[in-house]
Amino acid sequence: MVIMPEGKEEICEGCTVVIQKGTYLKTCRVLRGRTYAFGKRGGGQFTLNIEGALGCLFGSSFKMEKTSNKLFKIQKTEDFSSSLDIVMEGGEDNRDLRDDGRSQKLTPEEIIQLKDSGLTGKEVIQTITESSTTFKDKTVYSQEKYVKKKQKKYDEIIVIHRPSIRLLCNMYYTQDPLKISLKLARNHCGLFFSNLRLDTLSQLLCHVNVQPGGCFAVFESGTQGLVTAAMLHRMGTTGHLVQIYHGNHPQRDAVDLMNFTTQELEVLSFINLTKLPEVAQKQESTANGTEEMEINSKNEDDKKGEDIDSLTRVIKAENSEQATEKTSDDAEGKKKEFTRPRKFVRSQVQDVQVSSAVLRECIEGLVVACRQYPNNITRDLLQYLKPGHPFVIFSPYKEPLMELFMEMKAQNGTNLRLSETWLRHYQVLPQRTHPEINMSGGGGYLLYGTRIMKE
Repeated sequence: MVIMPEGKEEICEGCTVVIQKGTYLKTCRVLRGRTYAFGKRGGGQFTLNIEGALGCLFGSSFKMEKTSNKLFKIQKTEDFSSSLDIVMEGGEDNRDLRDDGRSQKLTPEEIIQLKDSGLTGKEVIQTITESSTTFKDKTVYSQEKYVKKKQKKYDEIIVIHRPSIRLLCNMYYTQDPLKISLKLARNHCGLFFSNLRLDTLSQLLCHVNVQPGGCFAVFESGTQGLVTAAMLHRMGTTGHLVQIYHGNHPQRDAVDLMNFTTQELEVLSFINLTKLPEVAQKQESTANGTEEMEINSKNEDDKKGEDIDSLTRVIKAENSEQATEKTSDDAEGKKKEFTRPRKFVRSQVQDVQVSSAVLRECIEGLVVACRQYPNNITRDLLQYLKPGHPFVIFSPYKEPLMELFMEMKAQNGTNLRLSETWLRHYQVLPQRTHPEINMSGGGGYLLYGTRIMKE
């Protein structure tokens, strides 16, 4: 993970970028001499060196230039020549066309040879269309659709974006999480996908009222740290966000990909589920009198001030440790042009201290996003939520949330809602505006409401 300078708009060494080639998205870290594999394994796979993007602005377009067999480098370009000029006058309709696999004269091996011969992507597409016996008989709409499909596969233009929550969420979701089995997920670096769609994530953030200066907690499992990164992005440099995790390490893949600054990462702290602090029960024993409420508020303010002082002392101590480490690193490794910073802003002990102090003061919003059974975890974490403040639970399955809905309704919840979002994209083109044929099967379920304190 590389900590980006604040307000940096140029691509620097060590930062994470999102590379887009057609509809394909992939995250890479820009390092000198480093190459990345793109495409499916086999004849369609190639390696790319993105060192040429250093010093360019985010959002720039680059042309792939072949240097050796299946190895490409990139060069910034302003030429966006489209392959749609290949489209010619077509037939009236496609009623006489048959998809029998015999219309293309070129074999897959011959197409690979065309790519290896040094032809541009546009020249390869033109050769493919000329070798098709049915291309000229298709309608103009069908020809454009065919060319766009080939352009996504053979085009040599890529765009390098700054990582954003929308791009990361779409990238994770397009990996088709519903078709990835548990065994397959374990074989890929322990990654688990929970069917969290972008519209569901936006509603989650809205219902929990994430804002700068607040104190929030999130338990995340199976979403690659996407919820934590989205909440941290909204909070900016003020407030406190505690990520509660189960296991040996917290899920922070998306946090590392967002290029957060040091000030933004200081808002985030981590604590294991087994190290949660005890909560004083004085709030539940108070009466409804105004005098007791004033006394409690004063005591809470005094306690909050003490905890904030302890937090600042921890951060200052960590900053001094980082300064000494930086001087020692500079003295030991002067020959290295690029050194990787620490992955965590604080040590594990300091993270537990900061997180415990925030949880003892009680939080203003709680988020639980996991693919396993969320009910037991939610019961344990609700005690840290202030009365009158919101909570949101995400699950790819509705059955545990229905059970939790009835339990919360009978005990300490109000304004409860269990929702599922139905999302469908539309194609908007002249004389061809209609819903897209393929759509997502589901984006998970949300249970949200407000915690109350019963007498």
